[in-house]
Amino acid sequence: MFNVSFDGDTFPLSDVQENPARYVKRLERAKVTPGYAVCLCETDIAPLQLVIRRYGSLLHLAGWPDDGHRHKRGCAFYKDPNAAKPAGGGDSTAAIMATPAGLIVRLDVSLTLRETTSGSRGSPAQSSDRTSRRSASLLAFLQTLWSEAGLNQWTGLGTVRHWGLCNAMLLAEAGTALINGADAQKVLHIMRRFDEADRAAINAEFDAFIARLTIDDQGATHRGLVIGEINEIAPTQYGHALSLRQSARKYYAGSTLIDHASRAYRHAWGALGDRAARVVALPLVERTPKGHLKLIDLAAMLCSSTFIPCDSIHEVAMANRLVAEHRDFLKPLRMAPDDAMLPDFVLRDTDTPTHIEVYGMNGLASYEARKEQKRALRLARRVPAIEWNVDREALSAIRLPRVGAKRVAAT
Repeated sequence: MFNVSFDGDTFPLSDVQENPARYVKRLERAKVTPGYAVCLCETDIAPLQLVIRRYGSLLHLAGWPDDGHRHKRGCAFYKDPNAAKPAGGGDSTAAIMATPAGLIVRLDVSLTLRETTSGSRGSPAQSSDRTSRRSASLLAFLQTLWSEAGLNQWTGLGTVRHWGLCNAMLLAEAGTALINGADAQKVLHIMRRFDEADRAAINAEFDAFIARLTIDDQGATHRGLVIGEINEIAPTQYGHALSLRQSARKYYAGSTLIDHASRAYRHAWGALGDRAARVVALPLVERTPKGHLKLIDLAAMLCSSTFIPCDSIHEVAMANRLVAEHRDFLKPLRMAPDDAMLPDFVLRDTDTPTHIEVYGMNGLASYEARKEQKRALRLARRVPAIEWNVDREALSAIRLPRVGAKRVAAT
């Protein structure tokens, strides 16, 4: 739908994002001269410059800093100027901070472990902070990365989003990130979309990342983070093996970790195998002396068929319907507990933004109290809302408001 230009030619943005290996040489030349690519999404203004950024063996396009609002709505580089403030804001003690130079993340897991003099594993090696900073869970980091990449929203253009686009948008945000003081490229591997023609290159790139997960000369064990879509979790003789759709590589875990994950991420776990949903994983892994990948920790995030994050399988159904009907909407992620009116979705194509609530825990006292509190706040603030009580109504019976006149005129 949108085109980009570099190395003296014009290309569909979707193809550049889905098939980055095809454009390595041309992007390498453009990175030298003139030093950037351009986005052609807007025809009424001068072409907008794009950053050409290397991550691993490939090069990717990212939006120019503070330029996102100038891109056309629906372009992968568009940033909503009315969206929530960046993670962390100006709080220097926040676990995740979005800065002009990129995300700065402090996780509550250790990416490096050092041996003590007795040979046992000692304290984790952490980056030194002048101020005491909080730490974030793996799930909080995954949600933040999703939000910063704009993958928690839909503009109503098209009905499909493949992993290749997710990979490109995530890399655009993670390319300059610091995670526990280390460059993201050294500790985070975002799986590429699998393509049989690129099998050797994809495997070589992943093997190069895994090769860095070693015990160094100082006795420190280096771990890594991987982002991909879960394909299967199968029992083994000693526990379980997890695999991702983008690679046949197995990640081995004991039953204790898998049992904990199944409880901590029960909605995601319950959706495994459901073709209407997707489950994205963020494993923390070590490489064993025999070269196997051992799961140390794991976060799992339930998503719709187009990778919109969801909190339940009923939200998946609603998100899938909104996409199928070409609605423009946002899925607010629950990283702001101070937001007393946080809805499940926000329709952005109505004249006044409309909240959507999916009620699936009816009867629970605390849930009912929270429901009434949010209703009262919306009434006081005159915020329109659509409610779906999953126990009483079929999703098809829910009437969504019409697209607003302003949005119709704009399209």
